[in-house]
Amino acid sequence: MAEMKQAKKLGQAWKGGKINQAEIDALAADLAAAISSSYMTARSGEIVSGKRILESSSEDKQLLLSKKDVIPNPSFKTDIKSSEKYETVEPEPLNSAFSMMPTTSPSGEVLNCRQPAKVPMDAKLLRLLIDPTCCSFTVYVGSYKFRCHLQVLQAHSRFFQDLPDAAVTLTAHLPSDMVTPTAFHVIYNWMLDLERCPQADCFLVELYSAAFYMKIDELVEYAFACFNESTVCGSLAFELFRKAQRFAIHTFQQLMLSRIELFFLPLVASKDFVELDINWVQDLLSVQSLGVNSEIEIFMSAVRWLSHDWRARKVHMERILGCVRFRLLPPLFLRFLQGEQQTRVMNSICQSPKVRERVSKAFVYTSSELCDVSKDIVGLDRRPPVQRKWIFDSRCSYHRQPGGNQGQFFTYQQFLNYLESLHQSLPKHGS
Repeated sequence: MAEMKQAKKLGQAWKGGKINQAEIDALAADLAAAISSSYMTARSGEIVSGKRILESSSEDKQLLLSKKDVIPNPSFKTDIKSSEKYETVEPEPLNSAFSMMPTTSPSGEVLNCRQPAKVPMDAKLLRLLIDPTCCSFTVYVGSYKFRCHLQVLQAHSRFFQDLPDAAVTLTAHLPSDMVTPTAFHVIYNWMLDLERCPQADCFLVELYSAAFYMKIDELVEYAFACFNESTVCGSLAFELFRKAQRFAIHTFQQLMLSRIELFFLPLVASKDFVELDINWVQDLLSVQSLGVNSEIEIFMSAVRWLSHDWRARKVHMERILGCVRFRLLPPLFLRFLQGEQQTRVMNSICQSPKVRERVSKAFVYTSSELCDVSKDIVGLDRRPPVQRKWIFDSRCSYHRQPGGNQGQFFTYQQFLNYLESLHQSLPKHGS
């Protein structure tokens, strides 16, 4: 009530204009002191009441407050801050080691867990390996491009193991005359899945050529195992030889020529023989396993090849006739070669100095065998010539038994007539 009276007194003096500045300041100070004293008394009552409430609810001994704890200040603002400070309650710190999680993890037996079925690792790896988006190495075969894993190629191929800077350039170029796109595709799939049959989707010759060039020993051995079967002979061997002509695998081609055997004369009767390259004709006529009834048929086969294009092939005459084993020719035929011939080709052959020399030496050898005078002949090669694979065809008018008969003789025209008969049916061979 005192502050109200002071306020009214100050207001009346101000309205009447009967008060000076000093009196105004004194009245204002008294009013402020009265208000401050009343406010702090009221706040102390609230704090004490709060104390009683806290004591009854929490029985916290640290929250005891009293009027003597209130520090009066001359400033109103300072008093307010002090009261707020005493209202702050400090929390008790928690146990930092407390955790809701158990100290040990539950085992599989406690939880009764069952592991789900797993996809085998090899299946997962195979999916990654066959995914072209995961491949970083590129192989070019002709105009084809294959995305591969270099590590897979190096695991099977010594070619890729020895390829310089493969890990840097991440590319490789394979020659199309050795590796076909089909063969490379089949071989790479075989590398990814070793249970796959590599012969399923390409010719065996393609497979062998690619494996030979890329130095994949397992596939080279596999191909040779297939070629070594007893059924790979005759016309099949020649067919494989022809397929191999597009590749540079001469060893394989020579192997197939050596397996022609009984198919030789039917082959000579065909256009395939006269279209052969000089090198392959030379290799073919040098094979000892060719099926003939007499060495005369080898000589006549050479004449047939030369006659097909005499103007272009006459330069190869001595080279081709060098494949004929003159010491296996019957004496009657050797005498025939020393005489005058009726055709231009035969006359040119028999007039060749090299051929005449071979005929003479063969005569001497045959005579020495018959008369046993070889000891007296200086420089005579006494080694017996390697025999051919002698055969006998009962339908042939000039064939004799046994094969290689030294009393045999027939002309070139008789030979052509027999070849013509082979166009109708294959010979019935006997040894």
